[in-house]
Amino acid sequence: MKWLFIITLFLSSALIADDKIEIELSSGEVLMVDTFNSEGNTLYLYLPSERGFGKGHIATAQQLAFDERDVWVLDLHASYMVPRHRSSIDKFNIDDLVELISLTQDKGFKQLFFVTSGRGAQLALKAAYQWQSQHPGDDYLKGHIFHSPHLIKGAPALGVKADYVDIAKASNLPIYMVLPQYGTKYFRSKEILKTLKSGGSSVFVHRLEGVRGGFHMRNEEDLTQADLKAKTDLGNTYIQASALLSSVRPIAPIALSKSTHIKPKYALSEPTLKPYKGKRSIVLQLKDLKGQKVNLSDYKDTVILLNFWASWCKPCIKEIPSLVRLGEQLKHQNFKIITVNVGESAREINEFKKKVKFDLPILLDSSGKAVQDWGVYAYPSNFLLDKNGIIRYAYRGALEWDSPVIINTISEFF
Repeated sequence: MKWLFIITLFLSSALIADDKIEIELSSGEVLMVDTFNSEGNTLYLYLPSERGFGKGHIATAQQLAFDERDVWVLDLHASYMVPRHRSSIDKFNIDDLVELISLTQDKGFKQLFFVTSGRGAQLALKAAYQWQSQHPGDDYLKGHIFHSPHLIKGAPALGVKADYVDIAKASNLPIYMVLPQYGTKYFRSKEILKTLKSGGSSVFVHRLEGVRGGFHMRNEEDLTQADLKAKTDLGNTYIQASALLSSVRPIAPIALSKSTHIKPKYALSEPTLKPYKGKRSIVLQLKDLKGQKVNLSDYKDTVILLNFWASWCKPCIKEIPSLVRLGEQLKHQNFKIITVNVGESAREINEFKKKVKFDLPILLDSSGKAVQDWGVYAYPSNFLLDKNGIIRYAYRGALEWDSPVIINTISEFF
């Protein structure tokens, strides 16, 4: 194996070296790794999400190194020259990662913890499963620390119960799951936990109230006070999590019925409403910003566009102006746009409306019950109901709602 040390990026006041190294593997691939060295026995192996890395993780990595924990950050997108995209995780070679794990053990580390987020959790689970299969009885791998893990198979249609990737059902290592309140996985924690436990994993859930998803990778100037506190504490959170994970004795991994290398197929969505295939009529009764109860069934003979959104969701914000324009174009029809905010308080929404001005009805799904009832897994999610309250169309993601094709689809029901 060839180790090429390229350049020392900087030396902090605590004398923690941050080195960028390249590791040539037997496959011929060269992996680019940022290392935060402490010459300790514990290694945190950072794997990227589908979006890769920014620089927000550096402060946490330095803190861990100061506390005598080494950190290796794998820049797999640059190593494999793969664009950052939701399917990029499937383009990385699991065999290369398995070889890298063994290399870290040869370097003298006594225990390894994976740290990742989003779809990177699938990558970590695959690498861990394959390494364990090749090294039965070796307890070098101690567990995973996941931020809002995305383990859903493909892109489920709205109203249809999502299936989870096979590797999530075969995980045996203990898992520490960090779930910010303002993230898409917060109200899905029970089903994620149930899925991971099915393979034998012990799962610990750390919920962060008032914190936005992705806080751990953002730069400090982009953080709220709650985000900043959570990020400042993150090094200690990881250390406490690893102590907890190390106390668990995992069972042997179960056998998978098919290869972990199979790539899921993603259907590319066209910018138009999709015929809805789920439950046709769903109850919705929530309070509005003034605390008044609103029941969807009260809107008789009205075509309704129901929009699930959150202020921390950039695509949600992007589509708000077109929703307003749509409402203006159809104001003389029996048509109503009703929005459902997920997980935020009336105070937070009112503050948001000072920055993004719009006048649409807003209902509050504070507990996530409506998200569960309506089969929502991502934001924004939209449902078009006819005058009888039957769901006819749906769309997962943001749209230009005043486009002619969308207006023509809605006009079918007038």
